[in-house]
Amino acid sequence: MSTRRLPETDEEKIDVLQATIAQEEINEECDKILPIFELRELKTLTVSFESAYHVLKQATADRDKSKNLYDDLFKNAQLYISHFIQVLLLTVIRNEIKAENLILYGLDENKPVLPDLSTEEAVLKWGENLMRGETERTYRGGIPLYNPAIAKVKVHYELFAESIRSLAVYEKNRLRLQNNIGEIRYKANDFIRMIWNKVEERYAKTSLDEQALRFKDYKMQYYYRKGEQMSVFD
Repeated sequence: MSTRRLPETDEEKIDVLQATIAQEEINEECDKILPIFELRELKTLTVSFESAYHVLKQATADRDKSKNLYDDLFKNAQLYISHFIQVLLLTVIRNEIKAENLILYGLDENKPVLPDLSTEEAVLKWGENLMRGETERTYRGGIPLYNPAIAKVKVHYELFAESIRSLAVYEKNRLRLQNNIGEIRYKANDFIRMIWNKVEERYAKTSLDEQALRFKDYKMQYYYRKGEQMSVFD
């Protein structure tokens, strides 16, 4: 037993709509499936769908590119913050900086350990802690740390922080467009059902060969219920 299945992807849906428009424009008047007002509505829907699809595709590409940049900047910020803390702790071990100064950086002077930097929140928190602590310690007359200097840490911290804001903007835009195209998909599905119903009704009493030809013209897809595609186009 076969069943008809709507196209699943946006590309497939658009392909069906475009095929219908092309077929209706070459059909003789007596063979047309759609009245003129429905064909006009179909053309408007197809243009809107194509536009929304390409805009969403670009927005998704922009989001993915921003996400890749975010990942790289996260690793860089994580690396420089970790390195700075390790250098700071070594200077304390060598008695070049008093252990009590660790408090300025948010570190425990009695248990100086490298904090967990595995999350976005932790990297932001410790980046702020280090910049604030180094500023306060040097203001009190302490010698600035180098390799890496806090200025280098700040650069990577700020690049990472900006990437978070950018990624949020791209993702918000993508979700908005995703919601918008969702409404168009529903309209497209309804239109495709209507078209295919009309085609089936028009050619219900014709030969199987004629039906297969017309079904192919309108990109109609039939499958066995177990998932095996029915070879009506062979």
